[in-house]
Amino acid sequence: MIHNLAQRIASWLGEELQQEERAAVMAYGLELLLGTVVKVVCFVTIPLLLGIFPQVMAVLLASVVFRLAAGGAHCTAYYRCLVGSLVTFTCLGFLARWLSETDIPAQGIALAAALFAVIVALIWAPADTPAKPITGEGYRRALKIISLMVALCYIAVTWFLPLRGDLVAASALGLAFQSFTVTPAGYRFMEWLDVLLGRLHSILISGKGGVNNAA
Repeated sequence: MIHNLAQRIASWLGEELQQEERAAVMAYGLELLLGTVVKVVCFVTIPLLLGIFPQVMAVLLASVVFRLAAGGAHCTAYYRCLVGSLVTFTCLGFLARWLSETDIPAQGIALAAALFAVIVALIWAPADTPAKPITGEGYRRALKIISLMVALCYIAVTWFLPLRGDLVAASALGLAFQSFTVTPAGYRFMEWLDVLLGRLHSILISGKGGVNNAA
């Protein structure tokens, strides 16, 4: 739907601006923009309706920050990425809220997640994909160092700042999940999820399209 809408808007803009030769470029940019808007709306409205908005935002923040440096596997099409991420982060948000009601210390969960992230960063980070390869040994080394720094800074933030236990647990789950996607097992899991969502998409929705390799 977003793909077709972007194509139509770009075609109209190309005719109006008399730049039809740039319609494909405008369509690609519009598709990215519309896709981002849809993601933001989904990640705001659904957690709000479910009453777990702070927890999901904590999961998302920790996951995104670590991913920027460490990389990791993801689905190969926009809708699969959106659905997979939304379901995963929503489940982690509920899990974080439940953990905060148990006797398990949130700082302990955060420490375990950070140590896992350090190990993953040392062994596998940065992890790229065929569509977005990481070239240059110096660049890879810099990303590895940043990944380690993110994990170490996370320990300091969660241990020394007065944060709510559910938010600490949520961020720990987000960091742990993102770290998992950097590992070979995480790549296999995401490949399985990608295939599963692709089959569901072909059954429920006719037609294909969308920006590939959306994160």
